[in-house]
Amino acid sequence: MLDFHIPELEDKNWIDEIFEGTEYMGCFCSFATLWLWKDRYYTEVARFGDCLLIRGVDDEKNIYYMYPMGKSYDVSDVITVLRKDAAESGTRLMIYCAEQWQCDEIRGAFPGEFEFNEQRGDFDYIYRSEDLINLGGKKYHAKRNHISKFIRSFPDWRYEDISSGSINECMDFASRLLERSIAGQDEEEVFELCMENSAIAAALRNFDKLGMEGGLLCVGGRIIAMTIGEPLNSRVFVTHFEKADTDFDGAYTMINNQFAKNRLSSYEYVNREEDMDKEGLRRAKLSYYPDILLEKFSAEDISDAK
Repeated sequence: MLDFHIPELEDKNWIDEIFEGTEYMGCFCSFATLWLWKDRYYTEVARFGDCLLIRGVDDEKNIYYMYPMGKSYDVSDVITVLRKDAAESGTRLMIYCAEQWQCDEIRGAFPGEFEFNEQRGDFDYIYRSEDLINLGGKKYHAKRNHISKFIRSFPDWRYEDISSGSINECMDFASRLLERSIAGQDEEEVFELCMENSAIAAALRNFDKLGMEGGLLCVGGRIIAMTIGEPLNSRVFVTHFEKADTDFDGAYTMINNQFAKNRLSSYEYVNREEDMDKEGLRRAKLSYYPDILLEKFSAEDISDAK
């Protein structure tokens, strides 16, 4: 029997132990991601030997599972256990956001028993940190122009790391942006924006406990942009949230670059998460020329459908 339960802060220790020493690059491979979005995706976690199991509920109310995470596991044993858990819930096993190598493991252990489909909106955009820092070459010419214009337009700007002394200001800033963002939006979009704001507030309230790092940009002594993330491992940093007041032209480009310069030089890669099939977000993420577009797939158990 698997002990699936809603993740609590107390789960961080054993989940961090499972991730320790791994070289995952995906944005889901952190305790903070699971905990911050638990209310949005009805996330539950369980330990099975030395691996982490995750299940949730998608927008169509279907139960899904993530591929088992850890350094040591028998894929046949784990998938068999997940199949049983899914059956007890009255459904077939559906695995979301499996990377290519994980799909290959499933194919090897259960040939012909799973159907795989691309999940384009869940692809992770992963950049070389030196590209985000230097913005070198012709392809980043527009980004450099945005930064130059921002500096000319707002000469009193300053960057600083988020600290305990700025948490409340950051929360107020996020709330102000939310009030502006939800105006005129439909019910579904308002829900998504409110859930994101709730996750940002939780990240800020538990900044040190979650091992978060962040930066903010001020103009005239007032926050106009901020970013929050955490290390996945020694090679990869994941940016969870980036918010800016669009009344300040170039603020997004500026906070991205300043945070990279001040905090990310020791990492080889920066994962800036997925685009959720949003056209504008996809264009923005592609405009920074990811070094890796980490593909994700669903894997549906079709063994009992034959």
